[in-house]
Amino acid sequence: MGKILSNQLKKLKYMKTLTKFALAIFIFGFSACGLNGHNNKAIMQTTENERIYGDLNGKAKQLANKYEDDATGKTAEKIEKIRQKLYPR
Repeated sequence: MGKILSNQLKKLKYMKTLTKFALAIFIFGFSACGLNGHNNKAIMQTTENERIYGDLNGKAKQLANKYEDDATGKTAEKIEKIRQKLYPR
């Protein structure tokens, strides 16, 4: 009789553990269902946005930087070589 009772207690403990696990998976699964309402909608950026794209018909703002020429002129030569490499005409 003691062995039968012991087996029944093991089965009951196993069923409780399995039920808790299934309930946890069920709650976790349904908690993800409401996430669609919390996502921010991406704002479409158009080329009309001057803050982001600048003046489309104007010069690039990066090219507007002017650097002082040193006495030997090597700095200006390096800048021009880099500019030619990055922005070929």
